[in-house]
Amino acid sequence: MNSSVAFRWCIAIVLLFGLGWKVAIPADSPSYLKEDLVRFLERNNFDVVVSEEFVNYTPVIRASTANCQVQVARLTPDGSNRDLIRHLAADADRTFVVFRGGIYGEQPVFWTVLDYLWSRFLRELGLARHLSPILHVAQSSSCTAERLPWGSF
Repeated sequence: MNSSVAFRWCIAIVLLFGLGWKVAIPADSPSYLKEDLVRFLERNNFDVVVSEEFVNYTPVIRASTANCQVQVARLTPDGSNRDLIRHLAADADRTFVVFRGGIYGEQPVFWTVLDYLWSRFLRELGLARHLSPILHVAQSSSCTAERLPWGSF
């Protein structure tokens, strides 16, 4: 009977520490991404408009120059919102995905999920501040947004 009581106390302590850990780690806020992305586009001579249009609680950012129009939205790591974002970018001539500074034709879902799990683990240990963003970029035919220094973003 003593081992049963000790086991229950151990379970209770582990649960308390687990819940305390979850409370101590704040939720990841996507607002840092919006601000950083707006600054990045402005540094590259775009006029930026953050629209009131939201996809899965993520704002769609539209930017333009004299002959280029770009629309940027954040993708979920598991790719669950990519069809919805692709539908919103149906008017665009070309699209691509930016992940960890690289340019992809389609979202590399295996790598984005793996990176999400690893980044979240590091974040919970206090070794990382944010999760790696996955961006869907839609552009007009006269743009060369693939040549932007996405690695410095």
